[in-house]
Amino acid sequence: MAEFAGDYDLQYVHIRNHRGEGLLDTDGENISDMVVELNIYEGLYNHAITGSLVIADTRNLISNLPIQGTEQLSFRLATKLDSYSHEDSIDFTEATGNPMHVYKLTNKEQPNDTTQTYTLHFCSREFLRNMRTKVSKSYTGRMDEAVNSIFKDSEYLDSKKKLFFQKTRNQDKVVIPNMTPIDAIKMLGKRSLPSNVNNSGGAGYLFYETTKGFHFRSFESLCVTKNGEQVKAKQKFRYIYVPVDRFGHEVLDDKGKKLDRIMEGFQSVESYKFLNNFHDVAVNTMLGTYGHTVITHNLYNKSYK
Repeated sequence: MAEFAGDYDLQYVHIRNHRGEGLLDTDGENISDMVVELNIYEGLYNHAITGSLVIADTRNLISNLPIQGTEQLSFRLATKLDSYSHEDSIDFTEATGNPMHVYKLTNKEQPNDTTQTYTLHFCSREFLRNMRTKVSKSYTGRMDEAVNSIFKDSEYLDSKKKLFFQKTRNQDKVVIPNMTPIDAIKMLGKRSLPSNVNNSGGAGYLFYETTKGFHFRSFESLCVTKNGEQVKAKQKFRYIYVPVDRFGHEVLDDKGKKLDRIMEGFQSVESYKFLNNFHDVAVNTMLGTYGHTVITHNLYNKSYK
């Protein structure tokens, strides 16, 4: 049973060094009892999953393996909500073939003689694969077909994960000039025109990773259905820490029931800031906010617009 928003059940954590060796003890290879904090980061503009793991090391794991920032990290966690289903779990174990990879160790401290604390930063395999390979190839056909090719090609991103993609309606010949796989996909995304989105004429695709796989889809598909109808909101957020009114009474929903404290915690905005809190007509006019002309020249396909 969850006690607060974000509470989870960390069922399994295992780390292997670059030789494939793990730490064996009375609990097998599970080191979840040493984990103090686990963070997983994903977003529309984050092309791969990253995260951090804070460890209170009482078994000298950092020296026995040893940990050098080249390890393989496997873990499985699930929510403690009553509505939990197996599909809600996050499984990055060896069994799924998608373990995470440690790439950095920071914040190493020794609070006492028997304990060391440090933070392991990890990422998905595609994050590292992207830095180690380059794409130099021409593609002809639909943009989504080129993206699928780069995504699965053993010489490029070589991903075994699911790719949820939206077909593009435009076809073109594109030359990838020695770019990393993700940069190549981003370039293709900028030139992609979505199909089956109410003929909106929109342009531009997003490429990002979630715990369930990678996505290559248009901006419009996040907001409207294939019929052009507005997508219903998945969640509503407000800047409030506890579900109480200004008199200190518990807030009731539309049906007169008390709001769930844990669910309200998920819907609370932790912080926000204003990136631009002024309106300057003169500056906006100089920047072309109200009317401008963009001239583009593509060096690779010799196009001019």
